[in-house]
Amino acid sequence: MALNPNKWIEFKLQDKAQVSHNTQLFRFSFDPSVKLGLDIASCLLTRAPIGEDAEGKKKYVVRPYTPISDPDAKGYFDLMIKVYPEGKMSQHFAKLKPGDVLEVKGPIEKLRYSPNMKKHIGMIAGGSGITPMLQIIEAIVKNPDDNTKVSLIYANVSPDDILLKKKLDVLAASHPNVTVYYTVDNPTNDWVGGKGYISKDMVVKGLPAPGDDTLILVCGPPGMMELVSGNKAKDYSQGEVSGLLKDVGYTESMVYKF
Repeated sequence: MALNPNKWIEFKLQDKAQVSHNTQLFRFSFDPSVKLGLDIASCLLTRAPIGEDAEGKKKYVVRPYTPISDPDAKGYFDLMIKVYPEGKMSQHFAKLKPGDVLEVKGPIEKLRYSPNMKKHIGMIAGGSGITPMLQIIEAIVKNPDDNTKVSLIYANVSPDDILLKKKLDVLAASHPNVTVYYTVDNPTNDWVGGKGYISKDMVVKGLPAPGDDTLILVCGPPGMMELVSGNKAKDYSQGEVSGLLKDVGYTESMVYKF
């Protein structure tokens, strides 16, 4: 496979495109005769040099990202990166030009997804936290034997910030087992979705009820995680479930934080 979990491999940037006012899509290429080697659901680690330490050794910034391309795609993978003014890694991405290389390692398995493992999966995503959700939704709809229902609540600052909206709308329109509900903090006059932060009401109405056959996946910025489920523990383990999900009655076994 093209990836190696124990070694940094260089992938060449083939192309890049602007997706929204602060987000870009990057396509990296590899030998099309080998598989990328990405499981559902897993991410990649990327690294970039950020100077040297006191002894003159290279220092690196390392960040995880979930590709938004089909894991079976031949010869390329796509990363969607939100570029932050102070973001060390995203600024490195922004400076990349076609032909430049990126160091990648992986895959890093997050949640081992298997078809029909739960009857109904609820998802809460904020901003670029949509990427692992998309990976799972696409795996479900691609498999005719997977009958899992998916209900996604996707929160963003404004309608312009909603990443991959066309793709998500097509998935929801063409697959009866997939529903998507959008909410934005700053709606425009013609906005027809939810308004404001994710609320208890949205969770109760939009997600499967707590139960053994339910799994709720959460991924987004720390403030959203805190509100919805609590952040992961300091050691990056799942930690306790708090916030809205705890209020509604979900327990640790029903929630997974990316």
